[in-house]
Amino acid sequence: MAASFLTFNSVEFTYPSQINPALRDINFEVTQGWTGVTGENGAGKSTLLLLAAGRLQPDAGNIRRPKDSLYCPQHTDDMPEYWEELFFAGDAGRLLDRLGIEADWPYRWETLSCGERKRLQTAAAIWRNPALLAIDEPTNHLDAETRALVREALKSYRGIGLLVSHDRTLLDELCGNCLFLRDGAVTLRPGGVSQGRVEEERERAEQRDARKKLHDEGARLTAEADRRRRVVESSANRLSKRRLDPKDHDGRGKINLARLSGKDTAAANLYKRMKNRTEKVETALGEAANPHDRKRGVTLTGERARRDRIFLLEAGSIPLGDGRSLSFPELTVRPDDRIALTGPNGAGKSTLIRHILPLVPAPPLYLPQELSAEESRRVLEAALTEEETVRGALLSRFSRLGSDPRLLFRSAMPSPGEIRKLVIARGLLSKPSLVIMDEPVNHLDMNSVELLEAALAGYAGALLLVSHDELFLTRLTAKEWRISTEGGDSSLTVEAAGF
Repeated sequence: MAASFLTFNSVEFTYPSQINPALRDINFEVTQGWTGVTGENGAGKSTLLLLAAGRLQPDAGNIRRPKDSLYCPQHTDDMPEYWEELFFAGDAGRLLDRLGIEADWPYRWETLSCGERKRLQTAAAIWRNPALLAIDEPTNHLDAETRALVREALKSYRGIGLLVSHDRTLLDELCGNCLFLRDGAVTLRPGGVSQGRVEEERERAEQRDARKKLHDEGARLTAEADRRRRVVESSANRLSKRRLDPKDHDGRGKINLARLSGKDTAAANLYKRMKNRTEKVETALGEAANPHDRKRGVTLTGERARRDRIFLLEAGSIPLGDGRSLSFPELTVRPDDRIALTGPNGAGKSTLIRHILPLVPAPPLYLPQELSAEESRRVLEAALTEEETVRGALLSRFSRLGSDPRLLFRSAMPSPGEIRKLVIARGLLSKPSLVIMDEPVNHLDMNSVELLEAALAGYAGALLLVSHDELFLTRLTAKEWRISTEGGDSSLTVEAAGF
């Protein structure tokens, strides 16, 4: 009989090229239904899913899982597994229609947008209907309408589901409990991510209170130990015979009598005990230190362009592949413009961005929608081989974007969220007059999105942002380039932002 549960017993895993474990002493059990998996970028979420699905094997401990297990990755580099089953099964049409997947998509994979690839990838995983489905960021790259379609499709799954996502709505609606990953360890909490975060914050508040009490006790003990030290030093001076006249037999006798009384020895012993108590409190404070209380937040110190416009793109059209095209009016970006580029998946937003980049005279801070595994390796290698001063500044900014630089060395390949933060951190060093970001919140954990938003809000230069996160765009942009589709072709209009 197939197992109807997933159990991790004291599981530890370390990537072969690393020293520190990516996950350690992981213990939990989940049954049928969706379980969310959440945590900072690089916390080990994807590693946990790969272990759960049997793609990786633990170094210690054991995992009990159904034999029929499937992992659906967050990268969209490759065609999904089982796509032939999806397209050639006679009764899969309803799922394909529900997700708006066209029959020719598998044959033009290279021309699909990241959002279209993600839909096809998710559909293939759901259609396979394994006993255990571990799915990684299924709503990345998707517009609001398509996210709702994917959410409804995921609701139809009845097996044991592990869901990594930074989409709070998705986690709250689907999940009966959530796994919270921190520093390679895990805590299972009931309810969706919002409920779990409330409980987590309550526990962290209790920990902060406990640390404050330890700190106050340490300060009190230090002051008392210092007072007793002065008493002991005074006694030591008083009982010293070094300054007495060798013939002062009366003075020497009084000192001997005082030594025999033991009062000064008692003071010295009290000081030693107080010092030991102080050291214990200091040790406890060190053990209770919270690495997540480190300083966060970055300043995007760009320079406002001095010319009237950063670039001008004359009216025209560009091919999108498969006989489709995107037409647009004259497009201008001025030094203080804050522009949102919007439109449905596959409308040509990323294609337009790539068309614009060569027109920008000074290199912008550019964040592409997705980086392949090979591109990610190059970004990491370049960061780690920088001259020491530059590397230090780069990793400092990376840390203040919400990730621990030490985690970069714990896996064979950092998470997509960590790689995106490295790209942003490098861009922060160049003081750009223009920032172009294509789906910047994809792969970023919730805290990191807030940190990035705050940095962009204080930026003095021009912004051109592509995102399906309407709240993110509302807070940061004032003009909209909106792409709409009709009859397969796309057209762009310029208007005041209104999300």
